[in-house]
Amino acid sequence: MNKEEALQKLQLFAQQGIEILRLLEKLPRDSDVASEIRNRTTSLKQGLEAEYVRTQPERAQRSMTLFELSVYSPTIEETWKESGIRRLKVEGEIDKKWQQVMESVAYKASKYLS
Repeated sequence: MNKEEALQKLQLFAQQGIEILRLLEKLPRDSDVASEIRNRTTSLKQGLEAEYVRTQPERAQRSMTLFELSVYSPTIEETWKESGIRRLKVEGEIDKKWQQVMESVAYKASKYLS
């Protein structure tokens, strides 16, 4: 993966987090909005997990570019482990924790985009 592709993926994860945040701001939430939030969160969570799993093995890291090793992979790991998204129960109640998690995902994924 080249630098531009890696940055696009990080941008995608950040954008997904921001879109979910916008949905979370809608009050009162009807069942359609709640379903949309859950679906988008599931997609984001699966995407982050897949990238985390893909970038962690040592054999995968041997074929990575310097940018992937120094920026992309650590950013994915930090976002997956420290944002709270891996522990978020998508089928659970949508509460303030969801907003905190999505803010963290959006921030951590976009940290190196500027």
